[in-house]
Amino acid sequence: MGPSDLLTVDVDTRGSAVVVSVRGELDLATVPVLRERLDTLDQVAAAPSPLVVDLSAVTFIGSAGLALLVDLHNKCTERNIPLAVVATGSVVPRAIQVTALDQVFAMHGTVDEAIAGTG
Repeated sequence: MGPSDLLTVDVDTRGSAVVVSVRGELDLATVPVLRERLDTLDQVAAAPSPLVVDLSAVTFIGSAGLALLVDLHNKCTERNIPLAVVATGSVVPRAIQVTALDQVFAMHGTVDEAIAGTG
């Protein structure tokens, strides 16, 4: 079983926003799968389209996953791209709160809330 079996990443557009939906485990082994998808998004690299990262289907997030989110936040800030994170359940929100990253990211309960918050 390879990293892409443990993590799936879907990209969609909703209005002007780019929604990246992540499912599975986000850890040292699978972070490259998500990083590769994010690096290929023209919207992240160039245009100021709002970016929503939906982590509501993530079952585990490790320090490598949190570091990737910080890196993504920094890239979006440099490029003036609004970034919102969707996190539900207990796993991802708890990891983000414990590390105080909820003070850094715009956190939302649904993709619709996130899109409304980036507009």
